Amino acid sequence: MVPAGTGGGGGGDGSELERRVMAALKASEARGDQPLLRAVEVAHVVAGEGTGLPSADLAGILVSNLCFTHNSPSLWKLVGHAVASRFLCPLHVLALLTPRVLPQRRAQPEAYRLYLELLKCNVTSSSLFMEPGPNRDKITKSIDGALQLSKIYGFSGIDIGHIIIFFMMFLITKLIDCTLEDCGFPSGLTEEQENIYAIEGPQGMDLDVKGVSTEKQNEHRAQLRRKNTVMALDVLLMMVADRKIQSFLRLIFLNMPEKFSALNQRLSLVEAHKTELETLLTANHKMDDLLMNIRRVSNTAFQPNNKRLLGVLGNMKYNGSMLGQFTGAGRAACWVIFDIYVENAIDGKHLSAISAIEVLKETIKTLQAINEASWQETFKALWISALRLVQRAREPLEGPIPHLDSRLCMLLALIPLSIGAILKEETDISGADGNKILPKRLGLMSSLQDLVQYSGLLVPPSSVVNAANAAASKAAIFKGNYKSGGGNPGMMGQNDSSTKTVGNMLHLIVEACISRNLIDTSAYLWPGYVVSSGHLKDATLPQESPWLNFMQGAPLSGPLSDALIATPASSIAELDRLYHIVLNGSDEEKSAAAKILCGASFVRGWNIQEHVVCMVVKLLSPPLPSDSSIQGSVSHYLAHMSTLNALLLGISYGDAIHIISLYGMVPDVAAA
Repeated sequence: MVPAGTGGGGGGDGSELERRVMAALKASEARGDQPLLRAVEVAHVVAGEGTGLPSADLAGILVSNLCFTHNSPSLWKLVGHAVASRFLCPLHVLALLTPRVLPQRRAQPEAYRLYLELLKCNVTSSSLFMEPGPNRDKITKSIDGALQLSKIYGFSGIDIGHIIIFFMMFLITKLIDCTLEDCGFPSGLTEEQENIYAIEGPQGMDLDVKGVSTEKQNEHRAQLRRKNTVMALDVLLMMVADRKIQSFLRLIFLNMPEKFSALNQRLSLVEAHKTELETLLTANHKMDDLLMNIRRVSNTAFQPNNKRLLGVLGNMKYNGSMLGQFTGAGRAACWVIFDIYVENAIDGKHLSAISAIEVLKETIKTLQAINEASWQETFKALWISALRLVQRAREPLEGPIPHLDSRLCMLLALIPLSIGAILKEETDISGADGNKILPKRLGLMSSLQDLVQYSGLLVPPSSVVNAANAAASKAAIFKGNYKSGGGNPGMMGQNDSSTKTVGNMLHLIVEACISRNLIDTSAYLWPGYVVSSGHLKDATLPQESPWLNFMQGAPLSGPLSDALIATPASSIAELDRLYHIVLNGSDEEKSAAAKILCGASFVRGWNIQEHVVCMVVKLLSPPLPSDSSIQGSVSHYLAHMSTLNALLLGISYGDAIHIISLYGMVPDVAAA
């Protein structure tokens, strides 16, 4: 029996789509296809509907057949592959399975074991996000309908942020209940949850296995049930040890004390029966870990992600929000989604097929609405999350490869691009002229000015100290010439080239925003932006950019080529000329130009980076020659061998791959 509201929204019994999906499954199974190929086959059927992936309808169809009409290991494997391939949303599948499997866990221990395996792989913080797509709203409503989250937690108009937080709270509570019940102790199952699960029917569906005696079946299932209880506890411990999930529990504790109190009641039951539970489950100290990890979030000293908040957002006023009344450092919990996303985006566990620019744009707008915050506060929280991300590259806990360039890409390229997309929407909607400063742009400028006070976060990594100093010196020259030029900011005299000033990450952020026309050079005049330190005479003259020589026609010789590889391009015009050489130059020039394109411009050319990435990916599929006689022949690709080799070597290391993923270009690379 399928609970109301748990389907995919269009994938019910007898539907045409379900008929075609099941027919495709049957045909694929008859051919002996592996589960992954079968998952691709059914995804292809759904994709033909034009609804996009991950599919809400496909999840409803597969789960309704999995529970328990076609409950077979092969179908569970298919669902696992479909989730791993993101044909299905992990949280959606788990939400649809939970009210079906948990009530039947004793009658269907095999299904419960497979559910726990799926849960173990997909309930950590790295799987928490639903990327923007045409089906996200539909999936959100389906999850809410399956688990009645809006009813249980008393919210109307529930959105993706609430879904993730409430789902984690719901699941942790249910796993504790299941563990207690399966060990023979009373649980804290609420009346609302009993009503939800009552529609599943009685738990008495033991199935006979042909050729195996009832006694052996019962013995086997008794052993499996015990193993399942142990595994459920392990999954529960894995969840509550996750620092980001702890942050969600912290939100519940701060904003819904009565709901957190219900969780505390379960913990009291666990504590009361701790000795018996540890004996039954051979789980020494595991109960202590469970109690400690959940109760620690109610400690006043708790900080999300095991990081000091460094006073972030601590002095900001707050007038109320759907997520409650925060004061002091607790206010930062409203923005923990920013921390989670930017960190997950560069963790390397999977490569995203969607540009981080789109994800960030939607996340920014969503959190601004949820928190009922000003744009100044929203943008400030975003900058601080990204600055903390860069600072974490200094910490050995991040591992031997900190992926600093990927972190800087997030801060100095992707965030300005996502904010630019939001500002463009505001301009398009308002139809305002260029002289009017709209609220979002004003909020951006205010957020940048506020960053001055966070000196600890603004210390630049050693590899970008020179770039930060150059940006600060540029501002100092501008400011000096503005004053000496009688208020004309356009006067930039060469006589000020001796000015030196110490820069920080704010100077690089402002330069990134100016280069994308998000703000103008009046930012150089902001109070506190340029700290006066006098004019210090350099012993050597500032070096001329090698790109100037390149644009003046200098050949790509060894010294110039090396300099261009080490120096990011500053304009699209420079990239266009380089791209032209890759296509039309001599073999030696093509190879040199390809190496330059994959050099500093690719990893540190934050102001033009998206253009470089697109050019590199496009060059992986060299254009066909106009001569039709050799189109499609192997010789066409052999002619580009040196160029392709330079490109592939240039992008075949960690940070370059991360950057391609952050721009959502992985599918394009695969196609190339």
